[in-house]
Amino acid sequence: MNEINRLRKKIDKIDLQILNLLGKRSKIAENIGKEKRSKNLFRPERQANILKNLLKNNNEINPLFILAFWRSIFLSQIDIQGGIKLIMSKGIAKSNIRIVYDYFSHDVDIITINNLKKALEKLSKEKNSLLILPYPRHNEKSKWWVSKEVEKFYAIAALPFFLNKKKYPSLVIISKYKPTIEKDCFILYRSKHLLKEKKLKLETKSNEIYLYKSDYEIKNKYLKLFGVLPKSYEI
Repeated sequence: MNEINRLRKKIDKIDLQILNLLGKRSKIAENIGKEKRSKNLFRPERQANILKNLLKNNNEINPLFILAFWRSIFLSQIDIQGGIKLIMSKGIAKSNIRIVYDYFSHDVDIITINNLKKALEKLSKEKNSLLILPYPRHNEKSKWWVSKEVEKFYAIAALPFFLNKKKYPSLVIISKYKPTIEKDCFILYRSKHLLKEKKLKLETKSNEIYLYKSDYEIKNKYLKLFGVLPKSYEI
């Protein structure tokens, strides 16, 4: 029993160290929030890079636990900077809602709106809001991406973050802020033209509108930036 008590005291000491480090991290996050010129608090490409670096250096801890733990840290420190709200449709399947919570944690505020036009209007007006929609496809529920009303918004991340190889994401996060193009991201382009470009992969098409994906930024007058998606962590 004495040995157990000794080990427990070690854990207590480590817990206090973790708490102290989280306090220091929160203070830095608060200072970053003050320094940001943009009102864009949510930076999924930055979060993805942090998580991938942690997972690369991980030896013993379950990757899902690392995701859950750091997601809570990200959300709590975004709250320090002003917080975010999610806008979702009631039509999002229960399994997909779980994906959303896995990514943001259960503490995030969710507003449900069924009408895409009203959801986009709210996204445009609300401070620090994000819209969750089905990943672009040609089926009816996923054809929202062809709407002209979507053109002034951007896809900034795809869910889930952990994705089996050769599987497609289920959801996409939409923002009114233009995303930052960084390494280890996919770039999505929308076009009214069928293009033959080696660096472009046709993701989907609908109503004679084409959605392309590329590992590279491409300058082409027929391409309009649709979004930048940090690459998922393949399992």
